[in-house]
Amino acid sequence: MTLTTTPQQARATHDEWLDRRWRLTGALFGLLALVAAALLVTTGMRPATYGDLLADVASSKVSEVQVVGDEPPAKGDRVELRWSVWNGLLDQYAVVQVDDSRGYNAWDESVFVSAVDPRDTLRGINSGITLTSGSSLDAPSTSVHGWRAPGAVVLLVLATWLGILLLLVGGPEPWRATRWAWAWFVLLAGPLGCVAYLLLGGPLGVARPRAGHRRLTGGWAFVVAMFFFSGSNAA
Repeated sequence: MTLTTTPQQARATHDEWLDRRWRLTGALFGLLALVAAALLVTTGMRPATYGDLLADVASSKVSEVQVVGDEPPAKGDRVELRWSVWNGLLDQYAVVQVDDSRGYNAWDESVFVSAVDPRDTLRGINSGITLTSGSSLDAPSTSVHGWRAPGAVVLLVLATWLGILLLLVGGPEPWRATRWAWAWFVLLAGPLGCVAYLLLGGPLGVARPRAGHRRLTGGWAFVVAMFFFSGSNAA
């Protein structure tokens, strides 16, 4: 008995991500994501924590900190601290609110509450630290996922994110997870979700899974994305 394959069956098993047009499209979005990430790092400011700064100052990894805010600060005032890591390649910032109660601003997890002026704390950890005064006008005013960057860079990041989301909706069937599953990762995990989709979902064709592999469904993806990424995304 001879088995024949109908054109409908052949089309059903064909992986469109192997087609030239989709490979080029995936490569284009991969390049855009790389350029956007590079510009965000080199021109922007990464959100960090007050604890990160204290650790860097204590280990002498940071020798200069820029401080934005009144000196001395009044109760309830916020002081912004800025410093560079990776030999000046990456700028970071953290916000400290001067107040007696740690619960005063507990709803805002991106703000650390301290009863002591951060300047005094930094000098107490490392007496050789250099503290300079800065202005809120010195930093980019636009932000995305907590990162502050020039407006053009933020627009590029948002356009790349939107393009990847449209590729997910209108492109070939993704690998390893359903469209809904990847959509939750892209929406809730932000840049990490986009990179994961480009690398593992088919656009860049990395480690193509075997035919008939089980895929993560939307419900489980939502739980995973919320559990691992929602907190960092909110920052």
